[in-house]
This record gives sequence, C-alpha cells and structure tokens, in this order.
Amino acid sequence: MNGTEGSRKPDIVGFALGILEESESLEVKVQIEQDATCQVLLKRTKRLLSPLEADRKPLSAPGGLAQKAISRIRAAQVEAAVEADLAGLAIKALEESEKSRAEEEIENNPLAKKMWTRFTHVVRVLHLERKPIRAPGGLARKTILHVRSSITRTMPAAPPLNREYDPGARRTWGLRTDLMAAAGLLIMFGGVIWPALHRQRQTQKDLECQYNLAQIWRGLTTYASFNKNQYPKPDLSGPRSFAGVYAPVLKDSGHILPETIHLDCPSEIAAYPKRDILSLKNLDELYARDREQWRAATDEVGGTYSYSMGHVAKGQLVGFEQRTGLDNRPLMADSGHDRACHNSPNHSGRGQNVLFGGGHVRFRMDRKAGPGGDDIFLSQDYCKKAGLNKNDCVLGNSGDRPAGDLVSD
Repeated sequence: MNGTEGSRKPDIVGFALGILEESESLEVKVQIEQDATCQVLLKRTKRLLSPLEADRKPLSAPGGLAQKAISRIRAAQVEAAVEADLAGLAIKALEESEKSRAEEEIENNPLAKKMWTRFTHVVRVLHLERKPIRAPGGLARKTILHVRSSITRTMPAAPPLNREYDPGARRTWGLRTDLMAAAGLLIMFGGVIWPALHRQRQTQKDLECQYNLAQIWRGLTTYASFNKNQYPKPDLSGPRSFAGVYAPVLKDSGHILPETIHLDCPSEIAAYPKRDILSLKNLDELYARDREQWRAATDEVGGTYSYSMGHVAKGQLVGFEQRTGLDNRPLMADSGHDRACHNSPNHSGRGQNVLFGGGHVRFRMDRKAGPGGDDIFLSQDYCKKAGLNKNDCVLGNSGDRPAGDLVSD
C-alpha cells in the first residue's frame, strides 16, 4: 500500500491541481475509482490544497477606488499648476491676469501660502547674487596709464655700424656653406626632376597620338561597314594613287568630318593646325591641271601618318579588309623615316605608334611590327611600294605611291 501511495501521490496532486494532460488525467481518474487508497489520498490532497484555492479567488477592488484615484490626480495637477504660477510670480515673469490669480491663490490656499514662502526665500538668494559688481575706483585711469606705458616703451639702441673700409679684408660671401648647399640642391633637383618631367611630357604626347589613330580607325571601320568591308585604298595609277588618299575618301563619305580629326602627330607640333583636306574632285582637277602641285598636295593631305598601301595580286591592288584574321595586321602608323632601319621622326626617333586592324594601338620601339617581324615601312624587296603578297604589310607616307616612285603618271 505504501508503494502504491508513494507511486500514485504525484499523479493525484497533479490531478487535484488540474495540470495533467487529458490522457494522464483519465488514467488517474480510473485508478482513483478502482482504488480506495487513492480516493483517500485525493481527499487528503484536496484538503491540503484548499488554502491555495482560497488565494486563487479574484480580488475585488475597494469601493470608490477609481474616483479616489481621479481626485488624487486632479489634485496633483492643480498643485503643479499652482506651483508653476508661484514660481513665475517669484521671479516676476507672469502677466497681470496670471499675477492676480496667483496672489488670490496665496490668500485662499494655505498650501499655496506655504509654497510661496519657500519660493520667496530661494529667490531672495538669487537676487543677492544678481547685484551688479562695481568696479574699483580709478580703474579706467590705471588701465589707460598701463597701456600707454606699454606702447611707448623704449627699445635698447642698436650697436653702431662699423663703416670703416678695410681694403685688406677678403670677401668670403661667395664661399658660404649655405649658398653652396642651396646651389647643390638646385643642381640635384634639376638633374632629377627635369628628366622626369620630360618623360611625362613624352608619354602624354604618345597617348594623344594613340587617341588620334583610334579616332581615325573608327571612321575607317564605319566606312568599311558601308563598302563591303573594304577600307579606303589607293589606285595603282591616276590622281588617287597615293597612300594618303584615305583622308579625302573619308571626307567625301562623311564618316569623319575635317574639324573632328587630327592628321598630325602631337609630338611634332605645338598646336593642331587647321589642315584643309582636299576632296576627291579637287584632287582630280589638280592632277589634270598641274602635276607638280598635285604631288605637293599628296605629300600633305594625309598628314604625318602612314597608311596601308595593300598588296599586289595578279596585277591588281588588294586593299585592307575588315575581316577575321587581320586584327593584328598593321593598318596605320606614324610616318616612316626616309632611311631604312630608322624609326619614325614623329617621336624623336624613339619609336612609332602602330594602329592594327583590330583597333588597338601599340607603341613599338622598332619597325618590325608586321607578320613574322616584317618591316612595316618597306616591302619584302626593300622598296616603298605596295606589298608583294598578303603577308607583306607596307605602310606608306601620305605621298608614297603603291606602284613605286619610278612609275610615271
């Protein structure tokens, strides 16, 4: 029995408190109905828990609690308002209507009268501290005298100058160490900074030249897209048989306007001149009228850049094409030198910017920028003329002729 009581007591307590789950509560209820000992334990447990049941009864508020709370809050509000009015009256910050109301409150309300006494005591201390401080007698006169004595203070006399001339004295100012140090620093900085500035200026000119070539390439590709992927090319003979003919072709086609293109390398000129690009019609008329003037014009019309003269195949001149496989073939570059193995004169002989068919521009320190290290300014038989085959890329200056200089007009 004791084992049953010890084992069932926790369940009976939970059942009596009503905290068991539904399944556990049904199980305990069945056990209580079947076991008299459990019934006794349940009665004993309920008797022990009866004080707790009494405490669980809801508490009822005393009568009139809400009215008392409201009255207390209103009294506190009125007291705060009276306190504010009394404080304003003490520091003389109320208007006439508010002042009369505060004085009436002091006469009729004992609490307000007590508060007024406290405020007047505090304000009296403040008024004592607010009394103006009087300057001691004679302060202005003493200040003026002190300032005047400071301004008119006598400075010690400077030592006398030695004006006697000693012809035997040596002038040593030129050997002063500070002047020598300053001169050395100037020489050192000049030797370091000036070359750096010169290199920076050269780099800037190289970049401007690359920008010019990139702008020309955009016009060439636009022209090729309207002409069956064919770039402008010179003829083997006639008024258009020179490398710089690309400029008049682009001008007449309208893909590059004369005022938006620079045909001169910026490293050779201080400012861009307004180059007059002749039209194809003017070239034809000049060719028919005066060959010498025509030759002089062809030397200038293409600027200081060289352009592809194509290559000869079966007696026909084949120009540069816009197609895959030619992205790394030279299309344009700085003008070539008259002597073999010499770089372009545009960049003081340091090298030349080369524009390739893919639109990228590279600065090359030598002329071997063609396929397989081919010289871009001479054909494979070392002549200034069109290439002998498709792998012979030759760039000619503005007045160079694809058929060579020996061909008569």
